[in-house]
Parts: sequence; C-alpha cells; structure tokens
Amino acid sequence: MIKFFRHFRQGYISEGKTKKYVLYAIGEIILVVIGILIALSLNNWKDATVQHKEELQTLRQIREEFSANLAQLDEKISMRAAMVNAGTMLLTYHDDPSIIIPDSVVVYLARTTVAPTFDPITNDLISGGRLYLIRNLELRSKLSKWPSDLVQVTEEETAWIFILRNNYIPFLYQNYPVRNINAAKWNRLDVVQTLLMDKTSTTPNIFRSSKEPVDLEAFLANPKLADILSSVVSSSLFAKTQSESLRKNITVILALIDSELKAK
Repeated sequence: MIKFFRHFRQGYISEGKTKKYVLYAIGEIILVVIGILIALSLNNWKDATVQHKEELQTLRQIREEFSANLAQLDEKISMRAAMVNAGTMLLTYHDDPSIIIPDSVVVYLARTTVAPTFDPITNDLISGGRLYLIRNLELRSKLSKWPSDLVQVTEEETAWIFILRNNYIPFLYQNYPVRNINAAKWNRLDVVQTLLMDKTSTTPNIFRSSKEPVDLEAFLANPKLADILSSVVSSSLFAKTQSESLRKNITVILALIDSELKAK
C-alpha cells in the first residue's frame, strides 16, 4: 500500500504536476490525521469501557459494605436505646425507692455495663485515591465525608469506654455483686448475643447469681451511682443521636448507589 501511494507521488513529480502533487499530499495528510483520530477514539472508547466496568464493580462493592454497616449500626443504636432506658429507670429508682422492682435492677445494670462499638467495613476507595471512579458528584462527596462522619460516633464510644472502665465498673466492684450482673448478661439478656460475631451461637448457662443478700435501696441511694448513671444516659443518648445521623448518611449513600446502578 505504501509503495502504491509512493508510485503516485513520484509520478506527479516526474510529470511536473505540482498542483496535483500538493493536493495529493494534503489528502494523504488528512487521511493520516483521520486515522490517528480514529485510533484515539477507539482507545478512548476502550478506556471508558474499562472505567465503566470498574465503576460498576466499585458501586456494587460499596453497596454491599454499606448495607452490612447499616445492619451493624442498627444493632448498636438499639443497644444504646436500651442503655438510655435502663439508666433512666435506675435513676428513677434512686429518686423514688418506693417504685423499685427488685428483679429489674440487675437487668438494668447489665444493660448499662456494655460498650457497643461501631466497627464498619471500610473500603480503600478513599484512602487509595480511587474516588475518581465515582462519576456521581453527590455520591462522591458523601463518600469523601464518610471518615469524618464516622469519627463523630467513634469519639463518643471511646469516651464512654473510658467512663465504664475507670468509673462505673470500679464502683460496681465495690458496691454490688458483679457476679450477678455477669449472670444476667449471659443467662437472661440478649446483650451478649448482640455483641457476638456469630449471632446464631448458643452459650451454656454457666453463671449463677450470688446468694449474698443485696441492700438495693442503700445501693441505689448512693449519690455517686446517680452521678455515674447520669453519665450513662448522657453518653449513650449522645452516641445514639450521632449514630442516627450517621445512619441517615448511610441510607442516602445507598439510595444514590441504587440510582446509579439502575441507570447503568
């Protein structure tokens, strides 16, 4: 083919047909340019196809991860709601001993001595600098803000764990049979089951409550207990509120992903 075109060029030159040669040269240049443009278009089309497949795969992966995160977060919100209720009831008993229901005290104590922590599945999309794969700008913005939104919840969890380990548990060891609280957790409540990795696992009834009598009125009347319980309620309520805000963000992200997947 090259020899064929070269033959035409040499023929025009030898015959002195300069005008035809110039026109032919221009036409040849145009053909080369068109060929280059076609090659570039094909290459861009291939790149776009690959990027489209990567985006779809990424969206499906993020959807799976955030769906799991939502389920886990709902469990933690439920636990914090139970902590708020339990702490509030114990404070009510402190304020009005006449309404104390003895069997409920240990149940409420068990519910207030847990530390629900949200441990979401994290995607390397942000840390790996792959957000460019997401073309939806609103979704990209939501995902970029996810780490900072998460911090708002984890900071409250960390603060509560400090109070639990350094104030609440030491107080209980000195003023209440902690054995009874552990027995309530393992034998009568869903608290432990919620925290287990395998939600279907069963645990043997190995704990027994202490036979030592407990002066519930004196225990609940302790002003230090009331202070700690106020921290239980306040910390749990704040973490619950932050978690509910985070939940809204997750549902928005999932809705945006579903919309993108349907459109593609």
